[in-house]
Amino acid sequence: MSMHSVTRSNVALNTANDLLTIIVAASRKIKIHEISVGGMGTASAANELAVQRSTGGTTGGGAITPESVDPDSLADSVTVVNTTWSAQPTLSGTPLLRLPVNANGGVYRWLAKPGQELVVRNSGQLSVRPAVGSSTVTIHVVYELC
Repeated sequence: MSMHSVTRSNVALNTANDLLTIIVAASRKIKIHEISVGGMGTASAANELAVQRSTGGTTGGGAITPESVDPDSLADSVTVVNTTWSAQPTLSGTPLLRLPVNANGGVYRWLAKPGQELVVRNSGQLSVRPAVGSSTVTIHVVYELC
């Protein structure tokens, strides 16, 4: 088991743009164990993030390098986490999760029960995109490279 972490801090939400897009290499799989999001504002405001499968997107950029949770684990060289796109990915189906967060320091933490992790595999994509709100947040994702 190789656990990895990605995080973005102090990011203004935009309902037209993914906050994060996780892309897994062909013939590989990850399991999302945790997603937490916290508000960084000074006034109360409702926000919601949708975690949803996606396809496409052109010219990803602003990539985040996943960090190994265990320093003895191998670095994750098969997962790309983009924070910007020339053209955003197309969301597929209905959201797998909805993550609410209050802008004024509210924190929402989703933890998968064993066997109920979100799975992304074989060149699949998972988008975390604001559904409501424009506040500033921090997001943290922990996943297992399988």
